[in-house]
Amino acid sequence: MPRPVVLLRARARLFASARSRFLFVAAGLLLAACAPANVAGPPGEAQEATPSPVTGTPAVPQNVVPVPKDPALQGAPDITRAALIIPLSGPAAALGRDLADAAQMALFDFAVPKFELRIYDSGGNAQAAHAAMVRAQAEGARVVLGPLFSDAVAGTSSVSRPAGIPVFAFSNDQLIAGDGVYAAGFSNEAQIDRVVAFAARRGLSQFAALVPDDGFGGRMSAILSDVVARRGVSVAATAFYPGGVEAVTETVRTLARYDERVEALEAERKLLAQRDDAFSKRALERLSTRDTLGEVGFEALMLPVGGEEVLQIAPLLAFFDVDPQQVKLLGTWVWDDPALGKEPTMLGAWFAAPPPDARARFVERFEEAFGRAPDRLATLAYDGVALAAVLARGEDPAPYARVRLENPDGFAGVDGIFRLTESGAVERGLAVLEVRRDAPEVIDPAPTSFAPPVTN
Repeated sequence: MPRPVVLLRARARLFASARSRFLFVAAGLLLAACAPANVAGPPGEAQEATPSPVTGTPAVPQNVVPVPKDPALQGAPDITRAALIIPLSGPAAALGRDLADAAQMALFDFAVPKFELRIYDSGGNAQAAHAAMVRAQAEGARVVLGPLFSDAVAGTSSVSRPAGIPVFAFSNDQLIAGDGVYAAGFSNEAQIDRVVAFAARRGLSQFAALVPDDGFGGRMSAILSDVVARRGVSVAATAFYPGGVEAVTETVRTLARYDERVEALEAERKLLAQRDDAFSKRALERLSTRDTLGEVGFEALMLPVGGEEVLQIAPLLAFFDVDPQQVKLLGTWVWDDPALGKEPTMLGAWFAAPPPDARARFVERFEEAFGRAPDRLATLAYDGVALAAVLARGEDPAPYARVRLENPDGFAGVDGIFRLTESGAVERGLAVLEVRRDAPEVIDPAPTSFAPPVTN
């Protein structure tokens, strides 16, 4: 059975020497309920406030699985314990290390008395995560932060759900959410909805998708179809590309209606050449610089992949005469990559992502403390620990009751505002960014509260 990797108290000695470096920026990274009256000040200040008071807190669930007594619990019955279950061994161990270090940053920033965090190794699989959850429950965990992968969440929830212990999972798989498990990862559903809604407000109504011919692509296509239906726009075309350069090339060629538009151009040239009037001659001259004639049939194209894959596809779009001035490219947070600004076809493309300013400050602090850049998912651990610590303040006997976790005002974290919902989904306030030559730039800021209509 996995043992806790490390035990952390709220005033962790690890950061004692770094306190002066961290305190001056802590106010900008604190997590608290979004309503102005609920915002907390920097750690140690007298004006610290708890989240907005919630009435009607339900009783502690009666179906808690009995646990053996643990000597570590004796003598400290008033300690509120949280469990952080992350992969500290296996292929994702480096990411797990970043999650653990981000959690320690939050623990230092939120120096809540009588709050304790214990870290467990999920091993990156369901069996190890199950064993870690059994140990965490036995040692008095009242809330779980993590795991990261959906199969590990399944292993954890098989214990946490019967015990009535809420789980703030770092997975973005909505299928694992519900019944006390919250999928806090950055979901593709939310990102696609945000960028499509923005594009629709800008007057775009005909959307298309170019996605891999696999499970991921099928899921992204289905999400786009659901989103456009809610937004009152439509999907004009969907293209699935298999692996291999030649297959991708042919898929893009077909989606662009390239051959059909080349034929239309040739037909128009022949027609104009048969005429002898000045208007036809001028029109024929203008067509001499064209490669195709006619529209592609859509105004926006969703490309949910990033990295080398999108950089392979983007030049093909230009080659087959999909004009970025006529067709807006849409994507997700994977486009937060300076390399994309070097590809001309990508310039001006839009994507949804967490607001970048607070995240940039977090990255700077993390690099200063640990000497390396964190994985982009590290903020999930910071915000999760901060949420657990904030809710542990005060004398509430059930700090993690659903009525408190599912505060409709939500919370403000490093990645912007978020709120936990009854379905287990975690709604987030995302920004829309545009790909620029040097770096992406925010063109539609993230909302700062969940008051209508900013979540649309």
